[in-house]
Amino acid sequence: MMLRTSLRVGLFTLFAFITLALASVTYSQTAQEPPAGAVEPGSDFQKAHESFLKKDFKASAAEIRKGSDFLKKETEATSDEGKKALTASAQELDKLADSVEKGAVKSDKELKGAFSRAEHALANNYYLKASDSWARKETKETGYALKSAAEHLEQAENWSGHKLEAGTTEAIKEGREVSSKLVQGTGYVAEEVRKGLKDIGEEISRVGKNILPGKK
Repeated sequence: MMLRTSLRVGLFTLFAFITLALASVTYSQTAQEPPAGAVEPGSDFQKAHESFLKKDFKASAAEIRKGSDFLKKETEATSDEGKKALTASAQELDKLADSVEKGAVKSDKELKGAFSRAEHALANNYYLKASDSWARKETKETGYALKSAAEHLEQAENWSGHKLEAGTTEAIKEGREVSSKLVQGTGYVAEEVRKGLKDIGEEISRVGKNILPGKK
């Protein structure tokens, strides 16, 4: 009887240890994964544009709505400032999708403009997240958000049709380099991070004046 009781206690202890170990590994992996914004919704916009050029308007509209859904999800965990731009952009994408599906959009310039503004809203959102994370001394989170801000800023300029200016190119490069150091946890200094955040923020603001209605 005592042997069976000891065996059950031993098995329970082993199971609890394994569960705890797996939970720790999962948490570690999750904490180190970059946000999905580093990839999406760029592929959705690209597919939407390609389908539009092929006059497959239904497929194009479906991809545009995927992009809109991504922005809507982003509003669930962001500041009021970031949420305002994301919400406005998502609404613009929804209206665009409806028009595209009806065949009412005659030029891909309308798609490019909307995609540029959506990417800009995401760039600004991740810049705000990076700034907040840095203020809380969350270095890895700062790195991931800063990298996403740089990626989306580059996409915003690409869709706008404007040539990347030297200042924007440098800010994007700087943001990627600093973000890599922050994620790794070594090789950076506080002043370098502050400069990276400042430069990317200024370029996001400058680009916004060129692509956002009423900002010029």
